[in-house]
Amino acid sequence: MHQVKVVIPIYRLSLSEMEQASIRQTLQVLKQYPIVILHPQNLVIPEGMFPPTVAQLAVSEEWLGTRNGIAGYNRMMMSYDFYQLFSDTEYILICHTDAWIFRDELSEWCHKGYDCIAAPWIERPIYRLPIIKQYMQWIKKSHERKHTFCRQNLYGKIGNGGLSLRRVEMFKQACRTYQKEIEEYNSHHQHYYNEDVFWATVPKEFHYPTETIGLQFSFDRHPAYCLKRNKGKLPFGCHSWNKPRMYKFWKHIIHWNNLLNTQN
Repeated sequence: MHQVKVVIPIYRLSLSEMEQASIRQTLQVLKQYPIVILHPQNLVIPEGMFPPTVAQLAVSEEWLGTRNGIAGYNRMMMSYDFYQLFSDTEYILICHTDAWIFRDELSEWCHKGYDCIAAPWIERPIYRLPIIKQYMQWIKKSHERKHTFCRQNLYGKIGNGGLSLRRVEMFKQACRTYQKEIEEYNSHHQHYYNEDVFWATVPKEFHYPTETIGLQFSFDRHPAYCLKRNKGKLPFGCHSWNKPRMYKFWKHIIHWNNLLNTQN
């Protein structure tokens, strides 16, 4: 039984230089753990693209790839059959190609006993200013009356699935317990029905870290504020570092070009 496996999903061979750097960083920092490249069956991985120590696992293109896009990925990540693929391990670390691992704390996070760990969705201080807070409360009540999604319900929840540690057995059980809710989520295509929203909000029995502890694991949106909240310390990793809005912050910290230059 493995303690943890690192799972890197890819659906195409033409990876950007930033994505290549992210993968290389993951392979380098987390090299002591089993690492799996998850790819659609119709994607042939060229020999030598990844080190021989890195395993490859093919899944249906109905799940991963261009055929169904994010809808297929959401189905996969809310599927009992997906987690059953990792029944020989306690945890899986989902690590997208836009995640960056700063240091190896993976085993320590596994030992903390949480069922799901990821970057929390945080509420910035500006939303707590009196006038803005009053306006936000009005918006929230409006959504409640209409029975529609309100992003404010995600504040403090754990969190973004692009870099997330998941306890396999608990996710398998939840896929069966909440089958009806999963079918409901899969019937919608709006972003607030994505799989990470489901895992952050639906399972009532999951043991989640607090928002403060979640920030020690990962940052996603508003990294400057996250760093301030985390007392100036970088987390275990981050997600979406290469998106233009976030890269303005991360370019001073993540020197990805150096990594590519030393590897070539």
